[in-house]
Amino acid sequence: MRQLTDLIVAAGVSQEEAKKALRSPNYKDIVREAGALTPMGADQAEVIWSGCSSLAHGDTYGTLSFLDRSIVATEGRVHLTQLTGSPALLYRVTDRAVAMLQHAFALFKERATCHH
Repeated sequence: MRQLTDLIVAAGVSQEEAKKALRSPNYKDIVREAGALTPMGADQAEVIWSGCSSLAHGDTYGTLSFLDRSIVATEGRVHLTQLTGSPALLYRVTDRAVAMLQHAFALFKERATCHH
């Protein structure tokens, strides 16, 4: 890795930029770059990915933000709350995921085509 960094620096790139260019991408960066290539944009792609990821991993953020809630009973300051899936949100997220996949397949087809 040090040799690659040295080569990049020798080509005129700063040490900091060289290290940044050689680091492994994180999922957020990958999703944002892919989203930027679609009509939905990087921000919306990241929000959808982040929400789905938090639901998939059982994070509190996803559970409380993306599921429908209804208070079943209350005793003092404690609420018994029922969490259910949101059909409307599921539809919107699925629609965006399908749009992103369609765009990805179109890009693959375009880039895999022999142009000579």
